[in-house]
Parts: sequence; structure tokens; C-alpha cells
Amino acid sequence: MIKNAGYLQLNRCPVLDEDGMPQDIIELYLYGTRLCIRVHELRNALRSGVSARVEKVQRNWMAYIGGNAGSARMSKSGKALNIVLRNGERFTVALDSLHAVLCARERYASVAALPSSVTGPIVRNRLITDYCPVTAREGSFTGALPA
Repeated sequence: MIKNAGYLQLNRCPVLDEDGMPQDIIELYLYGTRLCIRVHELRNALRSGVSARVEKVQRNWMAYIGGNAGSARMSKSGKALNIVLRNGERFTVALDSLHAVLCARERYASVAALPSSVTGPIVRNRLITDYCPVTAREGSFTGALPA
């Protein structure tokens, strides 16, 4: 059963990568979380079938790419782009609507949620920290805080 999970659109503001260079990205808004795919990686993935990185977008004075959140690759049928996040959630977007966004014929495309490969309770209020490893979420303090 496929449900609407969000949308994707071309980015209109500069986003810096880890080297401080502005990048062209496709923004993914999934359950209120802002993720991105670099346009040159996405075009390469669509041409050759390799996977493209899905990364977090963070803000500190301006937007920058903050780390890996998953991967995106073409479906076996070649009619959709499948997105798999590190927490096990899966999403898809139709290739026709993705091309329309990349060619600036449309402003956004709908992203649908696929059945999750993770068993367990469904999380209702997702945060950007849900897409990073568990050890990073737990923090570095194990004992009492210093006085």
C-alpha cells in the first residue's frame, strides 16, 4: 500500500557541501524532514544505474549538506526512483515527474512511502536525528554532567 510521504523540488537557494562549494540539489521533504540529492549524482544515477547519496540538509547561518542519510537508485522496471534511508524506510517517485522537475516543467513531484523493511512500531513524529546512526544520537556523556 503506497501513501504520500512528501515531495521533492529543485533547490532555489545555495547549499554548501563539505568543501564550502555551492551545490545544485534536489530537496526531499519527507514527513517534515529536509533531505537532498545532488543533481549531478542524480543525473549519473539515472544514466548508468548506480546509486546516488541521499544526504541531510542542516542550517547554521545558511544551508549545508550535513551527512549521509541513505541512497537512491533506479527501480528494476526503470519507471521510478527508489529511495532507501538508513533507518530502513523506503520511498519512491515516478521517473516522469522527476524528469519534469529536473527540466523545470514542474515545481515539485510527490514522493510515496513504500512498505517499510523494518519491523516494529511506526514512528509518528520523525526528526532529522532518525536518519543518523544510533551512536551519534546517544551523545558522548555516559555519567553525570560536570558541575
